[in-house]
Amino acid sequence: MTPHVRKWLFETLYKNRYLYRFASTVPFAGQWRTWQRLVLARLHGTDVLELGCGLGDLLVDMLQRGYHCQAIEQSPEMVAAARATLQKRGVGQPTLVMQGSAQSLPFSSGTFDSVVSTFPSEYIHDPNTISEVARVLRPDGRLIVIEGANLLPSGMIQPLLLLVHLLVYGPKVIFGPRPHVQRRAEQQQAQANVEAETEEVITEVVPDAQFGRFIPLERCGLRRHSEWVHSPRWEAYVTIGEKKSVQP
Repeated sequence: MTPHVRKWLFETLYKNRYLYRFASTVPFAGQWRTWQRLVLARLHGTDVLELGCGLGDLLVDMLQRGYHCQAIEQSPEMVAAARATLQKRGVGQPTLVMQGSAQSLPFSSGTFDSVVSTFPSEYIHDPNTISEVARVLRPDGRLIVIEGANLLPSGMIQPLLLLVHLLVYGPKVIFGPRPHVQRRAEQQQAQANVEAETEEVITEVVPDAQFGRFIPLERCGLRRHSEWVHSPRWEAYVTIGEKKSVQP
C-alpha cells in the first residue's frame, strides 16, 4: 500500500467512530487498549493533557484513576466521539475535550505534570508540537509517547493478522524499528511457542534507541528516555521526554 493510500485510509477511519473502533480492535487482536494503558504506570503528578484523544478510552482510564485531565483533538468527529465516551462511562465533563491543534495549545505555561500521546500521526515530529509540550509542562514533568506497537507471530490468529499489517504498513511491521533487539525478540518468541499462555510483560530501557528518534525532544529541552515493552504476544515502543527541574 502506497503512503498516499495509507494516509487516505487512516483519514477515512478517523472520521467515523465505528470504523475507528473496529480498526483499532480486531486487526490488533484486542491489544490496542493494552498498549494505550502502558501510559498509566508512567504518569507523573496529577494534571494530565492528552494529545489526540481519539475515542476517549485512555482519557476515561486516567479520569477513573483520579487524574485531572484535559484533551486536545483536531478532528471534530473524534471530539464528538470522545465526549460521547465520557458521557457513556459517566466520568468527567464534555468540556474536558477541546478541538484544537497540538502545535498551538490553549493552556498557560506550566499547567500539566504529564502530557501523553498514543499512536500519534506526524504532528509528534513537529518541533512546534514539542515546543508547546515543553511550555505547558511543569518542571520535572514528562511527555509520554506510545509511538508504535505490533503483534508477534504467536498462536494461530496473530500470524494471519500480521499479513494484513504487512499489506497496510509495509515491512517495518515484521522487521520493526529495533535491529538492536531483533535477535532477542526472536529468541523470546521461540520460547513463547513452547510456554503456556501467560502474559508476562517486560520493560527494557534502550539507550540510543532507533525508535522515537524523529521526535525532537532534545531540541526543545527535554531529556530522552526510551523503553521497549514486550510480552510473548506483542511489543511496544515508549518514548519519554522529561523536563528538567528548575535549579535553585
